[in-house]
Amino acid sequence: MEYRWKKQRTTLGTYVMYDLGRNPQKNYGKHQDGVISFKATLDRAVFFSKLDVEGFGGAILFADNEGKGYEPAEEARDFWYEAAKSRKYRVKAHMQKFEKEWGFVPAQVKERLEKAETLLAQTDGGTDGPKTYGNEDCPDHGENTENALCQILWAGEELVLLEAELKIARRGPRKDFCFIGCMKGFTDGGEAFRNNFKRLFGEAVIPTHWGCVEPREGEKHYDVIFDMLDWCTENHIPVRGHALVWFSDWWEGKNWMGEYGRKDYEAFKRLVAERAEYILSNRPNAFDSVDFNEPLQSNPFNFTFEQHFEICKEVYGLIRKYSPKTKLMINFYDEWQANYGFDENSIPEVREWKQSYGLPDSVPNRYCVSVPYFLDKCREAGIKVDILGLQFHDYPYDLFNTMELINWWYDRYHLPIQLTEVSTPSQTGKTPFHMGKRPVPITKYWHRPWDERLQEQWYREFSTYFYSTDCVQGITAWSISDAPTQWADYLEGHPNEKFKLQAFDYDGLFDWKNEPKPAYYGLCELAKKWGLKTGERER
Repeated sequence: MEYRWKKQRTTLGTYVMYDLGRNPQKNYGKHQDGVISFKATLDRAVFFSKLDVEGFGGAILFADNEGKGYEPAEEARDFWYEAAKSRKYRVKAHMQKFEKEWGFVPAQVKERLEKAETLLAQTDGGTDGPKTYGNEDCPDHGENTENALCQILWAGEELVLLEAELKIARRGPRKDFCFIGCMKGFTDGGEAFRNNFKRLFGEAVIPTHWGCVEPREGEKHYDVIFDMLDWCTENHIPVRGHALVWFSDWWEGKNWMGEYGRKDYEAFKRLVAERAEYILSNRPNAFDSVDFNEPLQSNPFNFTFEQHFEICKEVYGLIRKYSPKTKLMINFYDEWQANYGFDENSIPEVREWKQSYGLPDSVPNRYCVSVPYFLDKCREAGIKVDILGLQFHDYPYDLFNTMELINWWYDRYHLPIQLTEVSTPSQTGKTPFHMGKRPVPITKYWHRPWDERLQEQWYREFSTYFYSTDCVQGITAWSISDAPTQWADYLEGHPNEKFKLQAFDYDGLFDWKNEPKPAYYGLCELAKKWGLKTGERER
């Protein structure tokens, strides 16, 4: 027996199988004749994909049969229709919980769900006049289904935002939350960058990317990191060092240390430890936290789990030796772990996206373990993880899914959570500065195509939800500036010089002239309203 799904328009080009607890399964779908089929390794399963919904924008969705999961069947199910029914069920259940807590039901939310129910009742499993998108042999969802899903998504968005505002009003100020900023831009950004940074951010992230501070073997530029760290210390701004263990496809994979990584594991491990010891021993306890980044999600050297974990254990021992007050974060992307559950190299849509961004095909050991597996092994090995970092930058999340995502990770590990690499653009198109394929334009949208006011609205609304949620410590603006003022000129002519530029076009809080955008001022207003710590203001 199999699970069978119609191949429809999705961002991933496929679906991912999960168990009833939303743990992804390595069960790769087989594409044939407009159907994606999965062998029935589970007697009940749920499925996942990312969709672009007309009238709403990007959304991350599970089809879970109203929480019961699906049984294998010969029939090819319609994902859009099943995802709409599943999200409607969950939003409706949350609305009932909201009514019990607050004593009323938001009229517009109720009306949207009623309209969605009417639209879904007019479909027959989602096949109401199916649309096609460039492939007559691959019929897509029906128009009523998409309209219903749009209403359901808006209902969830409005419900979560209103609940967040009510929680804040009832609870009052928090002392354990602030806005966090990435300091890439400090070296060449001048006094304006530093003053604007202090005005908004209560914590900082300093990139320590190995391939960028040691661009050539024997050449070290850690003074750049120490300058940032010393400035933060002087201004009473706590710092996270990002990333003490991380091997990027670019910064390390295509650099001199990449030759060691591919040919001499022991020598490579020794170099990683020497680098960690150098940073930590030069500034003991100066970092409030450091992170191990993207464990087995970024793996250009095709390390096995055991090889990667040995490096982590060795570096953790150095943290405890030289900087015992420093906390450890595990920082990762793809927070529902969908990439763990499909074969990137076999899906044309995924390969096309990776090639457009300059990323190589996946190696066999990328995603060889899930993030929970890695975290559980940390516990077993005595590696104390203090914070979970969710990068939160690969899709314009909807608020309802964000709430479920945060709850899933907190309920499992009961650890503080930070949103660590938020990148939200202020417009579409390409910035005046480019280097190779960096930065890349944003093609997905949230409610409408991006502009400066929408960027501000996104930050305000999502920050409101995060501030209302006690387990969330902060939201990190990952690209402060659109300007190529990142770090110094020692990278000039080096392949990693593109690190001076942000990842995505127009995703800074400052424009390409280093002038603040409306989103920056909106966050400053929230920081003042909520009494958040900044570099200028204590809690």
